[in-house]
Amino acid sequence: MRGRAVLLSIILAAGFFAVSAQPVECEAVTVGDIVFLVDSSGSIGTENFKEVRTFLSKVIENLDIGPDKVRVGLAQYGTDPVQEFLLKDHMDKTSLLAAVDKITFLDSGTETGKAINFIRDRYFTAEAGSRASQRVPQIAVVMSDGESSDDVSIPAKRLREHGVLVFAIGVGSYNRKELEIIANHPSGDFVITSDTFQALQGLRNTLLKSVCTSLEAQREGNNIYSSSWFQVYSVLFSLIM
Repeated sequence: MRGRAVLLSIILAAGFFAVSAQPVECEAVTVGDIVFLVDSSGSIGTENFKEVRTFLSKVIENLDIGPDKVRVGLAQYGTDPVQEFLLKDHMDKTSLLAAVDKITFLDSGTETGKAINFIRDRYFTAEAGSRASQRVPQIAVVMSDGESSDDVSIPAKRLREHGVLVFAIGVGSYNRKELEIIANHPSGDFVITSDTFQALQGLRNTLLKSVCTSLEAQREGNNIYSSSWFQVYSVLFSLIM
């Protein structure tokens, strides 16, 4: 096992992933803009929303946060989207985690399509801190616990056409078909699901692996949409887990 790990470390260019039984860290991924769009509808409930906050914090803890590294923005949505913080607002991990800890449960409806339009127009702009003009990878992570009451297909298509790589996370009573409409393809690479909010914490490494792979592939100029590089990295990762 040790020899295999050493060999794969060489293949992955001196440690693309800090891989072990411990959480994945994006140590070699030096730059990326990531926006989390978090479902805060009434069906989630206050206790489950605490699990969402914990999940977000654990993911962020394993990202290399900084003004010239990984930037993170976050919006919530229910009937209406709510701006929590933009990509430009928190340039260090401490203040970013403090901001996540302060987000409060909205307890309203579920209009995911409206919220996707919101982050495209409000978050993925130079004014909000997006570095798309510098060819920095743009990623959105949409979290949902159920079916949207509005259309998601057109907003999601426009977001992807805007140059944003979209992941979808479904928890609880999620609609798999809707998640597949929202996310990039193939859905097996960009849709992540959990049956309960308590099990959500177990998806941390899965999301980190997927996001880190995407950031690295885009940084190297590979075509992530073809999924070939994604599959190569995923297979190598699974061999040493």
